[in-house]
Amino acid sequence: PYGERIARQRKDVVKTPALEDRMYDDTTATFAQATFGWGLEDIGMQIQDMAGAAKETTYSMGDDAPLACLSERPHPLYNYFKQRFAQVTNPPIDPLREGVVMSLGMTLGKKESIYKVSEAGARLIHLQSPLLNGAEMEALASFAEESNGGFKQQYLSTRYALSDGPEGIKKALDALCDKAVEEVKAGVEVLILSDVAADQAELEETTYIPPLVAVGAVHHRLIDEGLRMDAGIVVETGAAWSTHHFACLVGYGANAVHPYLALETVKQWHGQDKTQKMMESGKLKKTSVAEAQENYRVAVENGLLKILSKMGISLLTSYSGAQIFEALGLGDDVIDRSFKGTTSRIGGLSLQDIASETIMMRPESVKEKMKLVNYGYYKPVPKLGEYHVNSSDLAKLLHDA
Repeated sequence: PYGERIARQRKDVVKTPALEDRMYDDTTATFAQATFGWGLEDIGMQIQDMAGAAKETTYSMGDDAPLACLSERPHPLYNYFKQRFAQVTNPPIDPLREGVVMSLGMTLGKKESIYKVSEAGARLIHLQSPLLNGAEMEALASFAEESNGGFKQQYLSTRYALSDGPEGIKKALDALCDKAVEEVKAGVEVLILSDVAADQAELEETTYIPPLVAVGAVHHRLIDEGLRMDAGIVVETGAAWSTHHFACLVGYGANAVHPYLALETVKQWHGQDKTQKMMESGKLKKTSVAEAQENYRVAVENGLLKILSKMGISLLTSYSGAQIFEALGLGDDVIDRSFKGTTSRIGGLSLQDIASETIMMRPESVKEKMKLVNYGYYKPVPKLGEYHVNSSDLAKLLHDA
């Protein structure tokens, strides 16, 4: 009877072509990117490769930049986490040749106890991909209607007033967790943690709780209250663009992510003259805006499979909430609040420090032709960028020696 129960009860969000309409104009989009910690390299290297060729950027083996906790530049919180992996010589699983036993499918809704099997347990929303675009978010919202499943959904904003200062993050996080518990107790089955700002004015007046802190705090609070299996968590954020970011969010409790600003950036990148010229000259494959966004998703999905395979995990549902990370440079109050059980050997940043670092990324003012900062995390930028061991200065010293 299982197939019949699923056919009757389960709702599916299948992959749908992405929306082509822009969310912000170029100036607002660039301002939003800057507040979320995007740098020029993220668009020039990562977005271009992911949206253009549906592949992750290829990096070298060595990393000669300092750890995030020793860096003088502001870093997104994800950079304080290192992925753990199965330390064996044979590859634990190969996503290219053994992809048939791997899946990135996720579910949202109230999950039944594994000891009790009934039709109610099949009443879930099944997602074909953990990375949702705008069209799929609309499909998800349609399941809230009584006639279409009646999955109660609630948006919770993770933004708070900039005027509250770095101390405001604690109050905002408490309010977010309390509201999440209250909503789940009231029967909500899908929580959407969102840092979307409606317009430029809201971007200027508010800052946000980093999505990793927000999802971790809500996830652990719901576990403490015995409610975590009653709801799924979707993170709608502008602060996720690389595969490591998505792995962190899923690893700390997210069931799905809607990276609205990454998709907006793909649209912005696709519309640039430089990109169009590269497509015309044959340097890039010609794509529509929807295809470029799908390419980006394919790149992220393949990256997630690669991350799972390093640990020998075949299902993303097994990775969800598994916290297979080690923190470097986060203090006990942050770990206890959002990342309970994660190893953090050296201590480090408090919640207020994280809020301050988030605010450091903000541009001071809005200019007509805004440009993102080139932080130089991957390639050395003389004088302005991140410190690199292998730099032109070192080469000069070696020549002199």
